[in-house]
Amino acid sequence: MIRYISFIAFAFLTGAAVADEIGSVQVFLTPDEGRDKLFPDAVEFVREVQHLDVVVKRRLAADLGRAFADDSLEVYLAYGKGHAFQGYAIVSEEIGKFRPITFMVGIDSRFTVLGASVLVYRESRGGQVRQPRFLRQYRGKSLKDPVRINRDIVNITGATLSVRSLNFGVRKLLALTEHFYQPRQSVMQ
Repeated sequence: MIRYISFIAFAFLTGAAVADEIGSVQVFLTPDEGRDKLFPDAVEFVREVQHLDVVVKRRLAADLGRAFADDSLEVYLAYGKGHAFQGYAIVSEEIGKFRPITFMVGIDSRFTVLGASVLVYRESRGGQVRQPRFLRQYRGKSLKDPVRINRDIVNITGATLSVRSLNFGVRKLLALTEHFYQPRQSVMQ
């Protein structure tokens, strides 16, 4: 009986610690708000869903140095006045320490990052990655850049896993956007 009570107490305390560690859901922006923030001059967004087949996922995972779970990519093509193309706003998620971080990256027609926004953060620590001061580091990045801690991205103490997740997420979205849209742009020019 004492073992049973000890087990229940241990399970209860451990569960509370894990729940505390996981954190609560913090919604900072909706996808619509994220798009508007990244492309303030856009008058129209056209939503496209790009599906990833196994061959593409393997090739891109080899290029990026890590596999990823995405089976599709939700892309908003941003257009300004006169239907002038402004860029791509892409929603994605990467796992932080325990739970996903939902973010959006704006990419221009040269496949360079215009900006990034954290839409939803679900961890108990590391939420500083949503701050503009941190996110500004991604502006101007392309696949030619390492997008790595201590190379071209300054880390945040206590948020290393979140920073790594966003770094990988930005590189992943740059690679996917180039894969799906670079051939289309060549034909359009």
